[in-house]
Amino acid sequence: MYIQNIKGTSERHPDGYKSWIEFWEDKTNETAGYGKVGGHVKKAYSTDNTWYIAAITAEQNALNVPYEYNGKLAKLR
Repeated sequence: MYIQNIKGTSERHPDGYKSWIEFWEDKTNETAGYGKVGGHVKKAYSTDNTWYIAAITAEQNALNVPYEYNGKLAKLR
């Protein structure tokens, strides 16, 4: 699937969690691994406007274009 970053969300913090990657690990029952951050994303090329957290690298988190992602998504809203 392709995902796209949601900009302007860096100031948001998850209630009850130390970080967004911790939130992602809890919701997906997965371990993110070294160097991953919890990025706010939505599915690209889709009518689904749901926001998700994805375990991505800092480099991916800085992208302004859709990119391929093969991991799990943790639904936000």
